[in-house]
Amino acid sequence: MDQAGLWVFLITNCLISELSGQRVEMEDGKSGYIGSKVDLRCRFVNSNPPVKISQVTWQKLVNGTKQNVAIANPSLGVSVAPPYKDRIIFKNAAVRRRTPNLEDTTIIFSSLRLSDEATYICEYTTFPAGNRENTLNLTVYVRPKTQMSLSTPTLVARSSNLKTPVATCISANGKPPGTIRWETRVPGEATTREYVNSDGTVTVQSDYILVPSRETHRETLTCVTIYNEEVYTDSVTLDIQYEPEVTIEGFDGNWYLSRENVQLSCQADANPAVSLYQWRVINGSIPSSVEIQDNLLLFKGPVTYDLQGTYVCDATNSIGTRSASVEISVIEKPLPQIATGDVISVIALLLAAGVLMGITITVLVLKIKSRKDDSLSDSPSKKQPIRKRPDDIQHSGRFYEELPNTADYVSYRLACNKEDYPEPYSPPINPPLSFLPQQPYQSPQIQTMPAMSTSSTSTPLKNTFVPPSHSTTVFKYPSVPGLSSPPPGVGPYTFPKEQYV
Repeated sequence: MDQAGLWVFLITNCLISELSGQRVEMEDGKSGYIGSKVDLRCRFVNSNPPVKISQVTWQKLVNGTKQNVAIANPSLGVSVAPPYKDRIIFKNAAVRRRTPNLEDTTIIFSSLRLSDEATYICEYTTFPAGNRENTLNLTVYVRPKTQMSLSTPTLVARSSNLKTPVATCISANGKPPGTIRWETRVPGEATTREYVNSDGTVTVQSDYILVPSRETHRETLTCVTIYNEEVYTDSVTLDIQYEPEVTIEGFDGNWYLSRENVQLSCQADANPAVSLYQWRVINGSIPSSVEIQDNLLLFKGPVTYDLQGTYVCDATNSIGTRSASVEISVIEKPLPQIATGDVISVIALLLAAGVLMGITITVLVLKIKSRKDDSLSDSPSKKQPIRKRPDDIQHSGRFYEELPNTADYVSYRLACNKEDYPEPYSPPINPPLSFLPQQPYQSPQIQTMPAMSTSSTSTPLKNTFVPPSHSTTVFKYPSVPGLSSPPPGVGPYTFPKEQYV
């Protein structure tokens, strides 16, 4: 057969195989953890009429070359390459019994190794269609080993305030590499590094850095490692060594003469614990009557002025020595003591007063706000006009308030004994009036009104005031029920005409 005829034959076979549906079915990819097992699926979809399968070969693609892994032949049986002898078998038992049924040649890959990660080829040899194959990528994962520890055996708080790695978290030999984060209340920062190992795994190391101090002692650091949606946690407790923090207790400011049973106590917070306490007095010596018991200073006998001075306590541990001092002063008489119940009562009273004051201020603010809102909401059209009586007396722009009746008005003026002087712009009146008239005259003309008559026929008194160069008008007081005559000394009164015209 010449070359042209060969090409026609091959193209025809390919077209027939494609049209008839011959193909090799495999998964795109498969993954498993090191040491586990996976199924690598391979199945041949035959044509109708079916073609004859002569052999199935599993191969591994390494650096562009094919290496045989396992072979299944109906006549020769199953053969597995030595590196996979104990780790690969065909899942279908019919394949192992040398039957001609080789359409399903799935293999079980167990005890995975990192070297097993590669591209695998499942190739079918058929007659007369030729060879059919497909590929699958196998990925091998490695769970990392997590470890957490203190960075150094001894962490010491120094006065330099230098940042120091205090804890280390490691995610070792992972594939792919894990991620690390920290969970803690202690303020600090993390530094993370990755190292690629020769077998392709990655080691991740994260250090937590902070300034060691007394406040960070016994705090917890938690390392959280995340790998393929799996979470691993580990924790350590910080052990920070620091110098003693010293305080002196016992002096209450009420050491008075002849007081008994007083003492001073030196308290120290230290890690490790204080190994030595020392007492001393600045610019002096400890009185002979004072007994020293480690961190206690016992003052035997009554208090005297000799005990005054500045007392110092030195506390020492393996890290260093720190001190505290207290100034002791002695008074002649004891200070007045306030009972605990009284203190509580005073505090409760102050709290109650504060609450009451707050409520009062709140109410006042709300009332003021309500008034402002009401004044803003009222429109001018809603305001009622001021009603005035047509007979109100206007005097220099002033309105006299209306009384119920004339008798009440007269009685009110008599009872109060008021002198009804006109406003500052009116001329003086002589004699002073004891009350004002209820109704002024209506006409601007000068009229003389008769005086009020009494039950007798006597002529009424007159009292007329004529201001110079002014025309005046005389009026008569209105008659008041129950009042038979005008008050003594009161007669007709004349107003300046200019006042009312």
